[in-house]
Amino acid sequence: MMSAFEKPHVVLVPFPALGHAIPLLDFANSLASFGIDITCVTTSANVHRLQHQMDHDIRLLVLPTPVVEGLPEGMESFDQVPTEQSGLIFDLVLKLEAPFNRWLEGQLVGKTVPPPVCIMHDVLLGWTMELPDKHNIARVVFNTYGAFATTLLHSAWLSASQNELEREGDSHLLSLELRTPLKLHKHEIDPMLFHPVMMDVIGRLQSVKEGWGMLVNTFEQLEPEYLQHLTKLTGKKVWSIGPVLPPACFGGGVKSSARGKMADVSVEQLLQWLDSQSSCSVLYISFGSHTFLTKEQSKALACGLEASEQPFIWAVKVSPQIEPMTSNTASDLCSTYLPEGFQERTKNRGLVIFGWVPQLVILSHASVGAFMSHCGWNSMLESTTLGVPFITWPMHVDQHFNSNLAIKLGIGIQACEHGAGIPDKQRVMDAVTLVLRKEEGKQMKRDAEKLKGTARNAVAYGGSSQANLLDFVREIRKLEMAIKTAGCAGSSKAKRQDDLTSEIYKLGVSETVCRFSPAIDCMRPRRKHTERGG
Repeated sequence: MMSAFEKPHVVLVPFPALGHAIPLLDFANSLASFGIDITCVTTSANVHRLQHQMDHDIRLLVLPTPVVEGLPEGMESFDQVPTEQSGLIFDLVLKLEAPFNRWLEGQLVGKTVPPPVCIMHDVLLGWTMELPDKHNIARVVFNTYGAFATTLLHSAWLSASQNELEREGDSHLLSLELRTPLKLHKHEIDPMLFHPVMMDVIGRLQSVKEGWGMLVNTFEQLEPEYLQHLTKLTGKKVWSIGPVLPPACFGGGVKSSARGKMADVSVEQLLQWLDSQSSCSVLYISFGSHTFLTKEQSKALACGLEASEQPFIWAVKVSPQIEPMTSNTASDLCSTYLPEGFQERTKNRGLVIFGWVPQLVILSHASVGAFMSHCGWNSMLESTTLGVPFITWPMHVDQHFNSNLAIKLGIGIQACEHGAGIPDKQRVMDAVTLVLRKEEGKQMKRDAEKLKGTARNAVAYGGSSQANLLDFVREIRKLEMAIKTAGCAGSSKAKRQDDLTSEIYKLGVSETVCRFSPAIDCMRPRRKHTERGG
C-alpha cells in the first residue's frame, strides 16, 4: 500500500454551503478510491457536517474561524443564516484567504510534507488562485453549476459589465459569448447577479483561462453544446464528471439517508408511508437547503396542493434566524406557515415535514411521480438521475436557467416565476394535475426515464463521465511525476521543519492537520462500509 507521501496530494477548498460542499466531497471520495491523498479545507463549525459525507480517509484542514461582525459564533455555512444576510458568509470566506495562503506556503517549504500537486476550489472561491499560480501549482475549478447555467451567468455578467445588456420591453437579450442570442424575461435574470460581490464571483470564470481546467458536475449527453462552449470560452480542458451522486442512486431505490444533514423524519416511517401510495402518484416538494418560503408563499402553495387532491410530501424549511427563535414547536410552525386546518384536511394524503428529509430516498421511490423544486443544480441532477419530472419554481441566480433547461428537455413545467412570487392556486393545481394525471405528464415521465438511463450510462464503465474521471486522475498523476522530477534537482529549497512548525503555531491552524504527524488520524473519519448518513 502506498503511504500518503507517495500519493498525489490534492487540496480541496469547498464553499461553505451544503449544496456546494456535498458534490465536491462526493467527487473527492471517487478520487480517494483511485489512491489520491486529499486534504479538505474547512472551519471548525463545519467539521461534523463534512465528515458525514466522507467514505474514505480524507484529511480535514481546520482553519481558524475569522471574526465577522454580525455573524454569531458557530454560524459558518450558507444554510445557517437568513437569505438577506448571506453576504456575511461571503465576508467569512474572504477572510479565510490569509490563513489558507500561510498554510499553503508552509506545505511548500517543509521537507517532510508532500506538496500539493493541485488545488481544487469551488467556482465561487476565486481568491484561491493567486498563491497557487505564483508557485506553479495546478489549479482546477470545481463547478457546482451546470454548463448551460454557467454559460448564461457569464454572458449576463459580461453583458452587464460592458453595458451591453440589451433590453426589449420586459425581456433581456443575452448575446455576448453565446452561439445564438437568448431572450430571457427580466425575472429570469436575478438582480443579485449584479450585486458587486456576485459580479466579482461570476467574473472569476475568466480566471479559468489562467488555470489548469474545470470540472463540471454534469454529463455530456445532457448539455453537449454548452460543455463545448465552456471549453471554447476558457481555452482549457473541461471535464464533465457527473452526475456526482452516491453509488446507490445508480442501482435500485435508495433505502437510507445518503446526503446532507441528519433527517428530521424516520426513514422507516417515510418508506412505510410511500409504500402505501400508488405508483407515480406522489408529488414531492422541496426548495433545497438555502431557500426559505415566506409565510404568505407557504400558505398560498398549500392552497394549491390541497386543491389538487394529489398525495404529497412537503419538506418545509424555516428561515434560520441570527437570534434564536423564542418558539419553534410543530404546532407553532403549522399555524404560522400553513392555512388553518390544512393538515387535518390533508392528513390521509399529505405528509408535511418541517426540516431536512432524505431526498434521495424519496425521489427513488416508485410512488413518486413529480418533484416541485427550486431547480438548484444538485436537485436537478438527483431528480434526472432517478427519472422524476419537475414542477419548477426557480428562485435565485442559476435556478431560472436550470428551470429553462428542464422545460427545454421536456421534463419540466413551471408553476411560479421567481423568489418573490406568490403561487397561484389554480396554476399550482393545474401543474400538479398535468404532470401526475394527464398524457402530457406521462410523456414527461417517459422522457425523464430516458435521461435516467443516459445519466447512468455516463457514469458506468465506458461512459463519458467515467472516461473523464479516469483522464483527470491520469493528469493528476502526471503532475505528481513532474513535481518529483523537479524535486530531485531542487532539494536545496527545503527548510528546517522546526522553523516551519514555529510559523504554523502562529497561524492558529489545527496542529494535527498542519504538521501531518501521526496524530492526524484524529482528524480522519474511519473508512465506512455502509452508505453515508444524511
